[in-house]
Amino acid sequence: MKAGYLILLTVFLINNITYSQDIFISKDTTINTNWNIPAGTILKFGSRGHISGKGTIRGGIIDAALGQWIFDTTLTIFPEGTYGTSFSAKWFGAGRVKDNSTALQKGINTVLANTETLRDFFIPKGIYPFSKSLTVSSIYKGQYIGSTIHIFGETSFWDCCTGTTLKYTATNGFALGLQLNKGTEINNLAIAGQFKAPATKDSVYYNTPFEKFKDANGLCGEMYAGIVIDYDGAKNSGGSTGVKIHDLSVGNFSINYLVSPNGKTFNADILLFENIRCGDAKVGFASGQAQEKGNVIRGIYSWGSVHTLISIGRFGKAQAGNYLVDGGNVAGRCIRLFDINQSGWYSTTIANLYSESLGTIGNIHSKIPTGISNCTFHFVFPAVIGRQTLFYSNTDKTKFSNCIFRYYGSNEPMKFAGTAMYDNCTFSGAQVKD
Repeated sequence: MKAGYLILLTVFLINNITYSQDIFISKDTTINTNWNIPAGTILKFGSRGHISGKGTIRGGIIDAALGQWIFDTTLTIFPEGTYGTSFSAKWFGAGRVKDNSTALQKGINTVLANTETLRDFFIPKGIYPFSKSLTVSSIYKGQYIGSTIHIFGETSFWDCCTGTTLKYTATNGFALGLQLNKGTEINNLAIAGQFKAPATKDSVYYNTPFEKFKDANGLCGEMYAGIVIDYDGAKNSGGSTGVKIHDLSVGNFSINYLVSPNGKTFNADILLFENIRCGDAKVGFASGQAQEKGNVIRGIYSWGSVHTLISIGRFGKAQAGNYLVDGGNVAGRCIRLFDINQSGWYSTTIANLYSESLGTIGNIHSKIPTGISNCTFHFVFPAVIGRQTLFYSNTDKTKFSNCIFRYYGSNEPMKFAGTAMYDNCTFSGAQVKD
């Protein structure tokens, strides 16, 4: 027994019990009513300590191993805090059950309900299958109110099956959704779905139209998504602000990262996506409403099979916000790098991308200046996939600066369509306008 702790041998069934010493839970203890723990009391769990029941625990500074199962999901917890800095997903049994939906959601909700004392929700290393969408949201009087949380695990952004992996086993909906979040941070997780990209040979694959690029097993819907910001427009018109998503690996969804798909809410501004990996998908990153201002994608990496890496202005309200795409490495089988449709006063700026095994750069429809700079584009040979239109723009306000356009080791003509400006750019073959 650790000095300074009381071994608690009774079963707690009485309301408003008070104690003058710290509390040590050394075995299964049942709480079916209200248990109020005095301020400053440490609730210490031994190696076999566990609390079950359907009661409510208020107070107590939780001191338990981060990998320990200490609470049933049927309990309601309002802790004074934690002895460390984090509330662990495993405390509600995540990782010990076949379907982790309830345990993970219970942990998220517990942190959101105790924002004055809790902020960090830690998901330890492991694989967590779950079948229901996880939501980060708070509702008051029938309306969403701002939610703030820090969810993190033990995965590097390049991991896809080690570290902390959330494995979404459903084939519709979304894996993790944030609604009206303010200052939330999500990092060091891998989120994996069930989408499988077509595995056809290159000559067929790179000529697959967007609308025909579907889950190879025919199970996943078009809006099947990995991580979604502002998925619901039914309860309010405001969106998220100041969300930071970094060192994340998301793959095997129709859309890996999706912003503002609901078609009603505004905002979704000051979003930062940094060191994010796109696994197989129809779309790597998608957004769709005009008030998305000051958003940054810094370091996007895609080495899988993706039809369109970045789609702006095609989903939700079908508008375009203000995005800076800065830095990234694209390999694997990317058919189209961009599909951007923007108007008004919000533009996309793209810089420092390295792309290879690329079908086309894609298209940009714009009424405002759009800059693409310091990028390298290596295309698949026409002999393999046929001669492609490598880029289309409807305006000379689209400008490439200091970019390289290349077929590996070949000086074949390069086909472009529409109008764009090229400043200090290098081409491996002659430009041909369509």
